[in-house]
Amino acid sequence: MEISDYQDQVIIEIKKLREKEGLSQAKLSEILGISRGQMSNIENPNYTHKYTLKQINAICEHLNYPIEKVFLPNTRISAECSKAIKVLVDSIIKYEE
Repeated sequence: MEISDYQDQVIIEIKKLREKEGLSQAKLSEILGISRGQMSNIENPNYTHKYTLKQINAICEHLNYPIEKVFLPNTRISAECSKAIKVLVDSIIKYEE
């Protein structure tokens, strides 16, 4: 199973953010509570296992980065809309648990 172009774009955004913030894959795996191998696989285009919404949210919260910028990097979003997106993401994560 190949990942979609959109999934690849999300992974690239997370990787760019990780590198911009000076986080190694090892440090990010520690933050997410996953193994280094799993972390490496997530960013490897040859593996289909990718970040979960909960993991993306954890990364964004740790780096104080708006989650919508990961999924919609070229879209301007108002502060009010950003708050609504955060509530929606938190609700989806809670539902999945």
